[in-house]
Amino acid sequence: MKADFVLTGAGRLVTCEPGLGEGPLGVIERGALAAWRGEVVWVGREADLAGEVEVAPDAVEVDARGSAVLPGLVDCHTHLVFAGDRAPEFAARLRGEPRATGGVRETVRATRATGDEDLAALALERLDRFLSWGVTTVEAKSGYGLTLEQERRLLSVAAGLRHPVDVVRTFLGAHVVPPEYDDDPEGYVTLVSEGMIPSIGQLAEFCDVWCDEGAFSVDQARRILRAARAEGLGIKVHAEQTARTGAAALAASFGAVSVDHLEHATEEDAEALGISRTVAVLLPGASLGGPYAPARTLIGRGVRVALSTDLNPGTSYSENLPLSAALGCALLRLTAEEAILGITRHAAAAIARERAIGRLARGAACDLVVLGAASEVDLVYHYGANLAAIVVKGGRVVGGAGP
Repeated sequence: MKADFVLTGAGRLVTCEPGLGEGPLGVIERGALAAWRGEVVWVGREADLAGEVEVAPDAVEVDARGSAVLPGLVDCHTHLVFAGDRAPEFAARLRGEPRATGGVRETVRATRATGDEDLAALALERLDRFLSWGVTTVEAKSGYGLTLEQERRLLSVAAGLRHPVDVVRTFLGAHVVPPEYDDDPEGYVTLVSEGMIPSIGQLAEFCDVWCDEGAFSVDQARRILRAARAEGLGIKVHAEQTARTGAAALAASFGAVSVDHLEHATEEDAEALGISRTVAVLLPGASLGGPYAPARTLIGRGVRVALSTDLNPGTSYSENLPLSAALGCALLRLTAEEAILGITRHAAAAIARERAIGRLARGAACDLVVLGAASEVDLVYHYGANLAAIVVKGGRVVGGAGP
């Protein structure tokens, strides 16, 4: 087979495909990989490469120099497009003071007042930071517009971003009720269900709703999700974040692609999610200080767990996905292998892309990161350090600090 990209010298090639190597991460020692036109065509031991792959004379060749190599990292829950700053609110919360700056609505005001070019520039800066950590795909939610025109605008800005990092778009018009509907929350639910969702078209792949105290009730969320399903949108739910409301069970009943947060989820919720095959996206950086999602209970019920930064200006202003994995180990009691799956294959499953990204196997995208470390465990062990030495997207070197 032909190849226009070859990676050699991997001390540990982490495929996240158990059938290809050892353990839950499918690790191939002294592994190699070949790709053609951005797609992986061969994975195996480097000793077998020459006999099975015809390397084009002008092929891109990357030498991992004995380092660990992982799939490109996937951040499956971000609020990428926004303007404004909520540092005072964050500082006040750390002092134990009640919120005084309006929370999500504060960001809505700032975002509405910012032009498209400036919003795009801010989002591109954030994507640069994601890429620097080895992230090659992110999910981006709307939700800071809260009118038909503004929500479409935010999704359009996300769709227009030109960057090596792929951006998967999610409609989150049901983030909070905007001030214009303080006296008529049901009217806003109707606007989202009957006005916004039918107009989204190809601007979003998923619909999310924040079902929680202070946001939308289970009945309101059900109306919105029914409308989304009728339009062919995949289902996601912010659930059980500040209180247990039944949102996780609602997500399971819809067969949601993912249910996110889950800080107040119960064993009953975990059981329902395990049956539904819904991926649990846990966000430890957004709940520093606790409570934390019951990761071990979820995993014990067969729920696949993904991890994310929850990049947003209010509770988790970070593009450092490896740090989220380290927090998953320290705070949620995940193993290193579980945390790595949480930012690769399981994160890909949370955005319905498990076959295409988050793993290194034939037919998957040639998205990968060469670590400046000999073991994949260093990603959570050497926390806070940027170990992304070389980042490859679609068979092209697009980032990294270098070997």
